[in-house]
Amino acid sequence: MSGYSQTQILLPGSHVLHVSHFVFKEGSLVATDYEVSVAKPSGYNNWRNKRKETFLAGRLAVKHAQNFLSVPEVDIAKSEDGAPVWPNEYTGSISHTDNQAVAVLFRSLQIGIQYIGIDLEPFGNAEMLNVTDSIGLQCEFEILISAGVKKELSILLLFSLKESVYKSLYPMVGEFFDFRDVELTSCEGGEYFEFQVKRQLSQRVPLGFVLHGGYKEQEGHLLTWAYC
Repeated sequence: MSGYSQTQILLPGSHVLHVSHFVFKEGSLVATDYEVSVAKPSGYNNWRNKRKETFLAGRLAVKHAQNFLSVPEVDIAKSEDGAPVWPNEYTGSISHTDNQAVAVLFRSLQIGIQYIGIDLEPFGNAEMLNVTDSIGLQCEFEILISAGVKKELSILLLFSLKESVYKSLYPMVGEFFDFRDVELTSCEGGEYFEFQVKRQLSQRVPLGFVLHGGYKEQEGHLLTWAYC
């Protein structure tokens, strides 16, 4: 069975964003009406089924988010570097796992932020993350643990937050940068995070540029977001 749901995330200033979830059974989207309803990028027919399925799920989550935001249900193109190409009217972010995709959209003029990144990680992925120095500095993990985050969750949480940070900054950077180019500097109440860029990444993202983020634990997954 497949289905939709939503999660609310609270931003400063009492702004609320709604994350659309599309949950599906692996192997249930390709060669179905779900596939027919989504516009395909160039080369789609050559993809492996798993890649097709996660792409379809992400776009189906976007369609749900478009309906909630009351904007036209238009196809979101995929750029050469793989990033979604959003209309001028709004922007957003997409993430997916093997059986779930999430999407968030917003009109930047209404909530005072430019970009957002979201990431969804199954708790089981924590077992695959054992190279902590490629994710962050020891002081970043200490911030999380001091804020009450369990040690066994801290690696996955910092990884996911950095994924969200990367997605939120990429439209202004336009090229690859390292997780350690952005550092977690504070955590308020164990839920609200501040990050600072440690070197100039572009003209629009100088040394000292600040972002914020947060997270929720839900049904075996970790949902994180970062915005600027």
